[in-house]
Amino acid sequence: MQLYGWDGYNGSAESAPSERVLGLEIRDKDLNLLYKFADSQIPYSNFARNATGIYPITIEVPSVPVSDEFYVCFYDRGAVAVASERLNETSNNSFIYVADGLPSAEKLLPAKLNVNESTVLPINWIMTVVGR
Repeated sequence: MQLYGWDGYNGSAESAPSERVLGLEIRDKDLNLLYKFADSQIPYSNFARNATGIYPITIEVPSVPVSDEFYVCFYDRGAVAVASERLNETSNNSFIYVADGLPSAEKLLPAKLNVNESTVLPINWIMTVVGR
């Protein structure tokens, strides 16, 4: 799995990121958990590469058999600002997953960016998932 993001590192010692935990889950079309991963963001970050800007963060995922649609849930917990694109009419692939307290049909909310009190932009996070 690869996504684009920035951890705040701009090449200076003052901008070195605090260590936080990233999380990744793969869920089937019914939101059943198939795979779970957690690690420090440092090995995947711009800081680890001694680079600035938005770069791909690659997380190797073992083979997870899926036969239908599936979801990749990424939890940055404030460690990475994940890049996004404004939603167009042909793509609607990003959601906010609410894990507990709701029926399955209500656990996926449309991803959006609140620009101000009156402006909300639908978005897609930029990530790539490759499998065989």
